[in-house]
Amino acid sequence: MKAIIIPGVTDLNKGDQCLVWESYRILDDCGCFDEIRILENGDTEQEREALCGQSKISGFSFCHNILKHPRRGKHVEGEHVKESFFSFLRMAFNAIWDFVSLSFLLLVCNKPNLVQKFYSKDVVDTVRYIGSCDLVAVKGGGFIHSYGERRAPYIIWFFLFYIRLAIRLNKKVVILPNSFGPFEGLTVSWQVKRVLRKCGLIYARENVSSRALSEILGRAVPVYPDLGFFLKADNSSRVRDILDEHGICESRVIGVTVRPWRFPGRDNPDELYEKYVCALSEFVKHLVARGYKVAFCNQSIGPNAHEDDRNAIDEILTKLEHEKERGDVFWINENLLCTELKAIYSNFYALVGTRFHSVIFAITSLVPALAIGYGGNKANGIMGDLGVENMTVPIDAVSLKALIDSFSAIENGREDYVNKLSKNMEAVFSRREIMVDDIFDYVSK
Repeated sequence: MKAIIIPGVTDLNKGDQCLVWESYRILDDCGCFDEIRILENGDTEQEREALCGQSKISGFSFCHNILKHPRRGKHVEGEHVKESFFSFLRMAFNAIWDFVSLSFLLLVCNKPNLVQKFYSKDVVDTVRYIGSCDLVAVKGGGFIHSYGERRAPYIIWFFLFYIRLAIRLNKKVVILPNSFGPFEGLTVSWQVKRVLRKCGLIYARENVSSRALSEILGRAVPVYPDLGFFLKADNSSRVRDILDEHGICESRVIGVTVRPWRFPGRDNPDELYEKYVCALSEFVKHLVARGYKVAFCNQSIGPNAHEDDRNAIDEILTKLEHEKERGDVFWINENLLCTELKAIYSNFYALVGTRFHSVIFAITSLVPALAIGYGGNKANGIMGDLGVENMTVPIDAVSLKALIDSFSAIENGREDYVNKLSKNMEAVFSRREIMVDDIFDYVSK
């Protein structure tokens, strides 16, 4: 049997890398697949190497990506909060072309002679491989949502393209634990309903997502843990060197992950982003004053400026020059594997995470975490399901007071927090085996 994991892997984003690797491990543990491939990512050779290189070195096999990003690998410095009008026009033109070209592909994908006539060898090979698969698995994550922005119809079409292709090729489709919603914007709910109702197995990763999708589909959507909960840490020599260099095991170190954010659907993104940066820099000063050291970590470094956490870290660190000089604040500026990053987080006293998989890596290591929630239901949903919903601050409500109040709850109730995590982890791991059995039964029918 054959399987493919869609959409493409993004090694620069360690949460995404983890989700693809764990999706692979879920399918491999089913014991029925002789070949499992991952969809490639990137629009240029340099971008493909950056986005897939670590996974290729780790032994995964790939299939060509045929849905290019409208950006086409052209990343402009300084556009991590707002894109220029020229960049927007260029991407709009590319998006229109892709929509027309690939909508036609969806019509003719079952006619090999027409696919060969109108499309490149890469497209032919990918369509042929997906057509030969017994299962198409949508990696765990949280990408099926929109906030009503003008480009929402295209964004949802883009995210659903490979699922549409699999359905047109009459493939069995499983959607591994994902966040779903909100579904705001023209045609968004209609597109989601039309495509996902044809998928055989769908798992939500939080109750709030299950309710949102069940309402659209008219069927129950079971809740299973985010696949990041199952990632195993790798205490490599590189990890040990980093721990020794910064004395992380000997100090009370608070890990911090941040990110650029465009506040979709809001009228004042620049103002909100500046508020976020200032609140975090002042909060770090508060932590240092209380005797902690603070480590900034790269949870994602691409593929574009908006997904490169280093842009946000740079902006915050310019406000912390004094703390840096004294060694109270430092930056682990490395491109680590997701397994290595989890090993580092496991040695922190606590973590304050904007990137939600940094939070998952921490809490599965029984390290208390405060989540700054953005982009859909994942943060408030998962933290709520774990019984620690008070440890989430929405990104557009971040303030020094909100961060101090939430972190004080960690300080004052750290033992209770860890005990609650430990108790919940037992139930989390038992759910994985059920999911493996469900997928095996589904693909074997």
